[in-house]
Amino acid sequence: MTHLSENSKRLEIVQFKLSKENDLCKQNISKIHDVCIVVLPIILKDTTDAIFEYINCIIDEITSRLEESATLVVIGETSNLVHVHELLANSMQYHLWIAIKRKIPKAKLNHVALPEAHFGALVYTNYRGSLRHTKTRLAYTYCPACGKTTKDYGGKKHTYNSYGTLISDVWRDMPTELEGNLDDLIRRFADLFGIDEYSQMVICDYRQIYNLPSVAESSSDYTIQNALFTTADRENDVSRLILGDSLEELRKIPDNSIDFAFADPPYNLSKKYNGYADDLSITEYFDWCDRWISELARVLRPGKTCAVLNIPLWCIRHFVHMTKVLRFQNWIAWDALSFPVRLIMPAHYGILCFSKGMPRPLPGLIGEQQSTKHFDPHPVSRYTQPLAEGYCLRSRCVRSRKLAGIDDRAMLTDLWWDIHRLKHNSRRVDHPCQLPPQLMYRLISIFTEPEEVVLDCFNGTGTTTLAAHQLQRQYIGIEVSEKYHAIAEVRHKEVSAGIDPFRKAKRQLTEKNSPVERMKTQTYKIPKKTLQLEVRRVAKLLGKLPNRQEMMQHGQYSIEYYDRYFASWGEVCAAARHDGMTEERVDPVSPDSTPQQLSLFE
Repeated sequence: MTHLSENSKRLEIVQFKLSKENDLCKQNISKIHDVCIVVLPIILKDTTDAIFEYINCIIDEITSRLEESATLVVIGETSNLVHVHELLANSMQYHLWIAIKRKIPKAKLNHVALPEAHFGALVYTNYRGSLRHTKTRLAYTYCPACGKTTKDYGGKKHTYNSYGTLISDVWRDMPTELEGNLDDLIRRFADLFGIDEYSQMVICDYRQIYNLPSVAESSSDYTIQNALFTTADRENDVSRLILGDSLEELRKIPDNSIDFAFADPPYNLSKKYNGYADDLSITEYFDWCDRWISELARVLRPGKTCAVLNIPLWCIRHFVHMTKVLRFQNWIAWDALSFPVRLIMPAHYGILCFSKGMPRPLPGLIGEQQSTKHFDPHPVSRYTQPLAEGYCLRSRCVRSRKLAGIDDRAMLTDLWWDIHRLKHNSRRVDHPCQLPPQLMYRLISIFTEPEEVVLDCFNGTGTTTLAAHQLQRQYIGIEVSEKYHAIAEVRHKEVSAGIDPFRKAKRQLTEKNSPVERMKTQTYKIPKKTLQLEVRRVAKLLGKLPNRQEMMQHGQYSIEYYDRYFASWGEVCAAARHDGMTEERVDPVSPDSTPQQLSLFE
């Protein structure tokens, strides 16, 4: 895939291959004013304290040379990047964890973890405030079966750019080997940061320092530990929903009694949850997180997995504590296709997977499981066979591919792009943050077998326990809100009655995951698209985005419609910012032949 960076002047790239004997001092680099990319040593086995100590030296050497205006990008494996953030969290401003797709996933011996399909890049600045970079877009991609864009843009095509969408923090379009040639990746960063304030990008490549062979892992630990716990040891039916505080209720659960523990905690981002405030101080927040993570580790059976979902920055901190009580398996990078609220779309959610001791072979990787009784749109194994890269999710195209016998499935790895966040109110119940059930179907199918016990200590309205119920797993869901707990109870009764709790339905919703008030249901006398295109016409006439007064003067529709139909003036002007796109296949303009400045109107 190609990218286009508006107004970009590609930075001059200066590369150094460094080692213990050939460090920055010998390169006569005293100060780095612009952008510096550090490529960490490649560690192909468990990282040791000695490696971490050398990474400390690398980071100290680099940061001592960074000027106040400089940007730092650190590229490496997950565990090493976590360590880097521990070093930089108090001295530089964190901006991004970018997940970068590998060309060839790295499979784990004995299927004890998902194949690793991504490495990462951390972005920091010495300055405070928003990250300074160019507006960079990726060209649209098209489904090989139907020829339309891989994402269905519905009735909002007129509000999008004709070239492509803004780049996100998950880069799947340019598969790269961390051990191989990074030129394409480096050029993208050179374009992304090709702003007037910068002229040069210094590459400090430390990959020659360590390149250790991988070490085979034995599964004997799992065999010894798990021999004490068999399916017969479980109670016949432990499934239940618990109303109460997560920590208090977790302490009542016996040691070594849970087969899969999942947590999607409040993110401490001041969201409007019912029953508690999501605005603790950061110290209080992580102290609280450490306590419930430790409880999850205690109740987990040996060889089984605990998965914690959060934004990448908080995942880094969770990772640090989880390594003290559990064993790392995977950092799943979930490309959730969030709404573009910034110039680099925040699409990346991390799902940290840690096992208690040596993990068992993952059930979802070692064979096809039984289908469910109550909910069987297709076999459970279907959830462990993700959509192949490049296919769309339009129902008509999916049906057509199935009839044509097209194999549109791919290998399951730790990079997920085919599960999207809930976007339509018809799929929601009254809770501000709801995970898509497909996410839980996949996680539960990967890490458990039928009749095993799934625990969610922040169960909300029941997505996790409902998915477990449908997939013939036992479940325990803990929720502090009486309202959410009651909704979950009703939905579990629906599952028992053979009703899909995730069906589309008209519901009265009062809660919203946004400070913007929910628009009232109303009949539109003038379509919103027509109104937005009228704003585009006026913007072209004026040579700028019009304000409310200018629309009253030059627009042909009453300003009342704009006031009633739109949540903000930014939404009113959405189509005026772009020239619109089509979902049909078109040949994108080559970045090399496109003017550096994309005009608002051609």
